[in-house]
Amino acid sequence: MDQNFLNLLPEQLRSLTSDLYDVILERSLMRAYQNLSEENKTKMAQIFSSGTEEEKINFFKNYLGDLQKIMIEEAQRATKEIIK
Repeated sequence: MDQNFLNLLPEQLRSLTSDLYDVILERSLMRAYQNLSEENKTKMAQIFSSGTEEEKINFFKNYLGDLQKIMIEEAQRATKEIIK
């Protein structure tokens, strides 16, 4: 998230925005993870326990699909939940 934008917000709103971003990211990663094959879940566990940052980024690019699209969908879901 663009830290410059967050720094313009009052502290309480900054914290809420950051927390919401974390929830959306967590949901998105869980959804992407659930779509992986068992083999790729094992590969992910290995990379994230002992791999380099480059290996982690490459895994995301190669196996998690369009994470940005998933994050937008999860943001829309979270918005609907909040507005209820």
